[in-house]
Amino acid sequence: MNYIKFTDFRNHSKEYFDKIEHGDSFVIIRKGQPIAHITPFSDKPAGWKRKVNKVKLKNDIDSSEYIFNERTEKWYFSLTPPH
Repeated sequence: MNYIKFTDFRNHSKEYFDKIEHGDSFVIIRKGQPIAHITPFSDKPAGWKRKVNKVKLKNDIDSSEYIFNERTEKWYFSLTPPH
């Protein structure tokens, strides 16, 4: 992470944008305080937004359905008195 003064960024913005295009990141400092964090743009979606294929288990059900069924059974059996 590189820290640069606002006036330096303003006066040499083309050079800094060239560096950003090549992967560098910068924090802009104004009056001793960070005011901006400039990073290269990424087209990749965030990890929690990406498309994930569902896993099929032996019973030919997906993992979320399996977990739901398992939790439902535990909840039901916790309410059922022993025989």
